[in-house]
Amino acid sequence: MDSYDIYILIMNNVYRLLRRLDLNLLVVFDAMMRERSVSRAAQLCFLSQPAMSNALNRLREMLDDPLFIRTSSGMLPSPRAKALEGPIHSMLNQLSSQLQPTETFNPATTERHFCIALTSYGENLLLPQISQILSEQAPKAQLEISRLSEGFPLEELERGDIDLVIGVQAYLPPLKQLKSRPYLNERLVCLARKKRRRSKRLSLKQFLAHRHIYPSPLGVKTNIVDSWLEQQGVKRDIAISTHSYLVAARVAAETDYLLSLPYQIARQLSQLLPLDILEPPAEFPMFQLSMIWHPLYGQEPATRWLLEVVTNINP
Repeated sequence: MDSYDIYILIMNNVYRLLRRLDLNLLVVFDAMMRERSVSRAAQLCFLSQPAMSNALNRLREMLDDPLFIRTSSGMLPSPRAKALEGPIHSMLNQLSSQLQPTETFNPATTERHFCIALTSYGENLLLPQISQILSEQAPKAQLEISRLSEGFPLEELERGDIDLVIGVQAYLPPLKQLKSRPYLNERLVCLARKKRRRSKRLSLKQFLAHRHIYPSPLGVKTNIVDSWLEQQGVKRDIAISTHSYLVAARVAAETDYLLSLPYQIARQLSQLLPLDILEPPAEFPMFQLSMIWHPLYGQEPATRWLLEVVTNINP
């Protein structure tokens, strides 16, 4: 029999023992070694005395040894029990320390590198506030923004390269292996070149009378506006497509083209450029932003802190 066969034989014996092993019995053993009394050991293990006696009998049967013998001086350990005392006590201590909650995360001293995947909309909306919180609460931390595209970064989440994804729910795949939470609902409005006399509310007919600028930070060919229009049995006339909200707004400020985009972004752009915010047709679609993270890292203190920071931001 060579060394490999001996190793397999030993491991088979170990596996057979582990299948029979109940960790609770090791706790019972440790309590008996400490108290040398069935009744006191039962109290230590939060067991009744009959349950403690039953556990002790199972332990004796498993190890084929009396372990503790009743004498005039109390329950005395057998030589086998004395030999097992140190290893079992050490193993239970090590197991207990490993199962304790992980260290509390301290943002004030962490040098953690965080990565959040966002669209340009999310970046404009959230990055200034996230950056302010990090500068105040986690001054040594680093924050990287990964720009979301049409493909979802599942592998990056699995590897832990990305901590959090914040995206439009309608464009996110239904991945059951991930954790998600609705973040905020946002309405859409229209931007148009500033004019002195103009109604601030567009009817569907007025909306369709314009040519349109189509901003697509994700690179998708249609968005929720086009899907909504299709449900109404109509279609808009797209004049220009671009990935950039800012470029789209600059075009809108110089032409009669109409631009549909989230209100928070429209409000910022209307302060920079000569643009009016117009209310869209009735029942115009809204969209929902969701937070998505991987359950492998969801209980990590640093990830939980980041989720709390983002959740508490009020855009």
